[in-house]
Amino acid sequence: MSLSFSKIKVLHVASEMHPIVKKGGLGDVIGSLPKAQRELGVDSRVLLPLYPNVSNNIKENLKKISRKLYIPLEWRVFPASLWRTNIQGVPVYLLDIEDVPFPAEIYPNLLNMDLIKPFFLLSLAAIEFEKASRWRPQIFHLHDWPTSSVAIALKWHMYYSSLSGLYDTVLTIHNLAHQGIMQETDLISWGIPKEAHNIEGLEYYGMTNLLKGGIIASDAVTTVSPRYSWEIQTKEYGMGLDGVLKQYSNKLRGILNGIDYSYWNPKTDPLIPAHYDVEDIAPKRKCREELLSRCGWSEDGSPILIYVGRLAEQKGIDLILLSIEPIVGHGCKMIILGEGSEIYERALKKASLQFPTNLFVKIGYDEELAHLMYAGGDMLIMPSYFEPCGLAQLIAMRYGTVPICRATGGLADTVIDADTACDGTGFLFSSYSSEAFLHAIGRALGAWNSTKLWNQIVQNCMRADFSWSRSSREYVNLYLELLGVPEHEDNVKPNFNA
Repeated sequence: MSLSFSKIKVLHVASEMHPIVKKGGLGDVIGSLPKAQRELGVDSRVLLPLYPNVSNNIKENLKKISRKLYIPLEWRVFPASLWRTNIQGVPVYLLDIEDVPFPAEIYPNLLNMDLIKPFFLLSLAAIEFEKASRWRPQIFHLHDWPTSSVAIALKWHMYYSSLSGLYDTVLTIHNLAHQGIMQETDLISWGIPKEAHNIEGLEYYGMTNLLKGGIIASDAVTTVSPRYSWEIQTKEYGMGLDGVLKQYSNKLRGILNGIDYSYWNPKTDPLIPAHYDVEDIAPKRKCREELLSRCGWSEDGSPILIYVGRLAEQKGIDLILLSIEPIVGHGCKMIILGEGSEIYERALKKASLQFPTNLFVKIGYDEELAHLMYAGGDMLIMPSYFEPCGLAQLIAMRYGTVPICRATGGLADTVIDADTACDGTGFLFSSYSSEAFLHAIGRALGAWNSTKLWNQIVQNCMRADFSWSRSSREYVNLYLELLGVPEHEDNVKPNFNA
């Protein structure tokens, strides 16, 4: 049996996709992985919710498909429309459900049946997708708990389980900390019988866990880095699902995320004041000057440490707060961009008032400032307690900004410690403590003081290849396994039927 890549049909069902709607790293992945797969010849498409005002973020034409979907739930049928657009060559469909709006904030803070309902309808709509689109996927590629119900429905739903032989399912866990847990356990109105709510199904300490159900029901489960796939099988990082993940480890694998170098590229980035590459890094200094100016600072030769990301416990913000005074005491400048926990936001703003000439904090997300920080910074700090993959360190390396990271998850998979290898790309520490974090920063500052050594580390960073080309092929090989086709290296030109 043979099957060319161009005959593989994959529908990514996700809750976010850059540049349409983005809340975190998942948005970046969905914005680049399907594109990379299409470059290999896979007919890869995306189904998203139509959030309020999301059409404002779509520059390309948004066209309504004339045929409607009809989704059964709660003893009634919900009519829904599909809107189609094209993002960098990827067909993208947005689901608009009559009478059931998707939450404007994307992810509700508290979960119950009413708040999860739009995402459950999205999952059922994926199975009904062919009826409106006239295109049937062979594989549903699901992302995190909001779309794990596709696999749940195909395994346990009173009607849709009869269609399970028509599709294969891949569930990618981008962050195990978010599991879609709700108190309600009676899902009969959603078509899920009581028999599914047991220890071998959706039951989780007397509640319902959608991610757990997706793990059990999917044909394959992936994480976004190899190390994270091992870590989540331990009690420390398993978030209560380590036993389930161990039980189903035969279908679990880690595939490292990549980044889109057509977007994250200091040689062409339209959001930075000067362009540079590994062959000519000198213009990076102009980016540094602009970054200092943006913060209201003048050039004094100090190293600039940056942080770009969520202000959450997972990210090690408590270690950053404990380390601000000694970092400033070493003469460093720090720039922090992010939003999240109100406690962390207040503490960082307070610290910025205490050290106005050395600490700049911007609460929120500013795409232009983020690009300028990657280009103008000298070091990126990521003292994460856990990190499924991490994209910030990959972006920073491309821009010649050296990462200082805790050796966990994808950070350990992507950063090579410069004190232990001649091809080092950053500085790692193991113990989750401010002392270990500060020691790693001290080692980085020691290298910074040696121009020759520092330039070598910067060049190593910029030469590292974390494009999607290798990772997207790993996903394609997984699809081939599910379809019963051996891996091959054919270079097949795309040949898609719209």
